[in-house]
Amino acid sequence: MVKLSGYFGGHAGTMKIYVGIFEVGSGTFTVFSDSEIDFVGSYHAFGQAGTFSIRIQLADGNPAATSGRCSVTLNAATDSVAKYHADSTRLTINTTLNPTPVLIYGSQGGTQIDGIPGHNLWIGQWGMA
Repeated sequence: MVKLSGYFGGHAGTMKIYVGIFEVGSGTFTVFSDSEIDFVGSYHAFGQAGTFSIRIQLADGNPAATSGRCSVTLNAATDSVAKYHADSTRLTINTTLNPTPVLIYGSQGGTQIDGIPGHNLWIGQWGMA
């Protein structure tokens, strides 16, 4: 089983949320371990305000696995039979909650999350470099 911490950047304290070069909100990781992460934040962008949350729980216990089942929650919706695949740089999640795969990888000291309903997000403590 892959270690989620290898695909996320910094995670302590309050994180900023960016869409492109624009800071749109902030949030925190409420859970951060090798088998589970939970991020909850709020945003104000494009004339709208709301919350953003993502939770990933790896389901299999095989320490050598690079793919398998996981549970993914995007905002209030959960897919308990999503699938993940990991390579040396990116974690790819295929879920019925999203029309395209969600890509997660460390970037510029933070975490890049691509493919969340048409948006790419960066989560981190500092402004983007």
